[in-house]
Amino acid sequence: MSKALEYDEMPAAVHGFVDGWQSHDAEKVEALFTDWAVVSDEGRTHRGRDEIRAWIRESIDLFTTTLTFLRGREDKGMLGATFRLEGDFPGGVVQLEYRFRLDEEGRIVQLDFA
Repeated sequence: MSKALEYDEMPAAVHGFVDGWQSHDAEKVEALFTDWAVVSDEGRTHRGRDEIRAWIRESIDLFTTTLTFLRGREDKGMLGATFRLEGDFPGGVVQLEYRFRLDEEGRIVQLDFA
């Protein structure tokens, strides 16, 4: 069963990812992932620190966006944070859920975009 979460209830890694991405701070975002993490974004899977670093460096400055938090949830060990994104990307507005799995130390081991 899914548990609803407010944004301030989300772990530090979720806040760090969102804040780092919004401020285009690639190093801050990279530091949140484990060496063996996996990221799935736009039909591509990035595995391990080197591939994730490359994905961040290729993607973090592509668009300028404004995020509005809509809802959060915890379900079967995954944390979902749904945002409304508005920006200079094709279409200009989208609703997106970031799905995080964290390790015991609070670092990101899995990130999916839904």
